[in-house]
Amino acid sequence: MPEDDTDRVQGVDFTDTMPVLEDVSYPITIDELVEQHGDHSIERTNAEPITIQELFDSMGDDTFESPDEVRQMMLNLMPEESVGREGYSDRGGSQPDETDADEDESV
Repeated sequence: MPEDDTDRVQGVDFTDTMPVLEDVSYPITIDELVEQHGDHSIERTNAEPITIQELFDSMGDDTFESPDEVRQMMLNLMPEESVGREGYSDRGGSQPDETDADEDESV
């Protein structure tokens, strides 16, 4: 699959997962989602794949209204190693550091 067709966010590849989530009847509870698709694996850039069941294992009885809500919760629950290097961004540019802030204050 060409790189342009991947649906990757914060080290999580949703390319194969979003079609599954879009095929679900909403609203859906976590228990129903796990029962129907718990064995579906979500690919991660910096770690082994994780299943929907593993990801939602410790969740309560929430209900989702859309695939985007499930996707956002997946990102929120994703283990730290999925994201990649801490503080790394491939978006270019730079963030101001303390030195820049100190220089601005003295002006």
